[in-house]
Amino acid sequence: MKRMCVLMCVVLAAGTVLAQEEEDVTYETTTTVSGGEDLMSQLWLLEDATPLNTGQVDLRLGLRWMTASAPANLGDSSDDFVLTPSIVWGAHDNLELSLGVDAWLGDGGDKGPFEDGNYNTTVGLLWRFFEQTSTECGDGCLQLPSMALSATAWTPTGCGSSGLDGELRLIMTYEYGNGVRSHFNVFAKSVGSTDYEGVETLSQEARRSFLAGDDRFALDPRHFQYGAVIGGDGPLCADGAVRWVADYQYRSSYYYGRTGVHIAELGWEWDISDACRLGMSFLAGLDHSGDTPNFGASLVYSYSLVY
Repeated sequence: MKRMCVLMCVVLAAGTVLAQEEEDVTYETTTTVSGGEDLMSQLWLLEDATPLNTGQVDLRLGLRWMTASAPANLGDSSDDFVLTPSIVWGAHDNLELSLGVDAWLGDGGDKGPFEDGNYNTTVGLLWRFFEQTSTECGDGCLQLPSMALSATAWTPTGCGSSGLDGELRLIMTYEYGNGVRSHFNVFAKSVGSTDYEGVETLSQEARRSFLAGDDRFALDPRHFQYGAVIGGDGPLCADGAVRWVADYQYRSSYYYGRTGVHIAELGWEWDISDACRLGMSFLAGLDHSGDTPNFGASLVYSYSLVY
């Protein structure tokens, strides 16, 4: 937790300094820089308090690659490849709905199409209940960040899947005068599934033993999980079409008997046109808890049917 607090202070201080610097160029800014098209929830560990514009409909396709730290004495783990098609809809003012299906591709049979949990459906809701106060409110005015709640449910529609998982997240986003934004998320997750999501982190030999009933390889998910994410994003060019994004996450372990997870992430988003957006992220585990990927990368393409 000390590392999270230190990084939180550094990110917020850096954002404040950047916001106070004299601008050499003029950025196009509004009370919500992204206008709601950003790929935060699909691409990044953090979420943004900005929902899609009312009536906007996005089709998104993501591909995530992760390596995993194998638990002690359980052998080497294989890489994970996850395909994430989804649809996102700006249903109403300050309300965004999403629907997606995660398909685990694997590279050697990891969580293949006949294993528990593959093709589970993800249903999401984002509600912004407070929008950042105007930057023109005068000297001495206390400006509060935009705040939103997101709720996500993982429904057991996959092969052999059972149980329902859910997450509730409080999101705060603050925009500075030069287009830089800072974000802070806190979340809690309830795990009711019995899919043993960590089976894919075992070696092939350990997996066979686990599936044969060997209790030494049982991975018991925590039924209550929690964590926090701190990060920021900002323009890389004068028109803001390309933006950098960076974040840090601390969360409890996925399974009992392991330590907390620390992950750092860095990447970019590019508005190719009014309808098209591309984003890419790279992440690295900062510990070896057994639940932390050593390295990972994600790529998401979004096309807006209505905008």
